[in-house]
Amino acid sequence: MKRIITKNRRGIALIIALGSMVLILIVAAISMYVITRGLSIASGQRTYQSAFEACEGGIELGLAEVNRAFLARTDPDTSTLNIHKFRVRVVPEPLFSMHAEGSVLKFSRGYFGVGYGMSKGGTNFYYRILAESEGAGGERVTLEVQQKKRIM
Repeated sequence: MKRIITKNRRGIALIIALGSMVLILIVAAISMYVITRGLSIASGQRTYQSAFEACEGGIELGLAEVNRAFLARTDPDTSTLNIHKFRVRVVPEPLFSMHAEGSVLKFSRGYFGVGYGMSKGGTNFYYRILAESEGAGGERVTLEVQQKKRIM
């Protein structure tokens, strides 16, 4: 049997090989894009987590400032500080105060010292603590906490 080679079938292997190479290159390019995109998302998440933790540190400092001001009977001070790569602004401010009625519970006992008991009322002071952190890349986190202090 004689093989007949026609002009139409010449170079078909070259075309199939080039097509396969183009397909492999497209799959490789898509894979590289997905991998680099995933890495940039993970990096952004890590930066946001750092900004959140810096803001939490600001809340802790604000709580300490409220406690200091409450014991000193003054208004708390606003502060701005740098935590790692983030600028954190802490704004503790008094909101309002209100009289707290005492209550007597049957069979309950409570004692803080002379003149204090379960039936004694007091005054509740409410504070708002706002912490805002901002990074160099524009990452921003804002947290707000309310704290209650009581004078009996």
